Amino acid sequence: MSALLKSQTEQALHYWMLWIAPNALQTQQIKKLPASDRQRVLMLHPKNLEQLTGAIEVAIMSDLYQMITLPRALLPANQQQKLELLAIRHHTVLTWLGGNKRLNSASQLTLI
Repeated sequence: MSALLKSQTEQALHYWMLWIAPNALQTQQIKKLPASDRQRVLMLHPKNLEQLTGAIEVAIMSDLYQMITLPRALLPANQQQKLELLAIRHHTVLTWLGGNKRLNSASQLTLI
């Protein structure tokens, strides 16, 4: 019983979905979500990109966000990897939009 209660508590902690810099098409997708999901969406339109990584890190570490969606072009590859690792540790899904993931040397060797 305590395991079930613990899993329900963990799900309740990851409540919000954060969309960073959504374009018009993505905003329309958000508006088409069911009302229960739409009420859990927060949109962030960053004005200072230097502070964006720090803001995303705080959001991930707060354990309040189930999913964070953002354009891949906003952040350099090293910051993307850092955020992905942090998201895994805090059970938050990071969804990258636009552009293919850059291949590191290990990925390139796998393709050869």
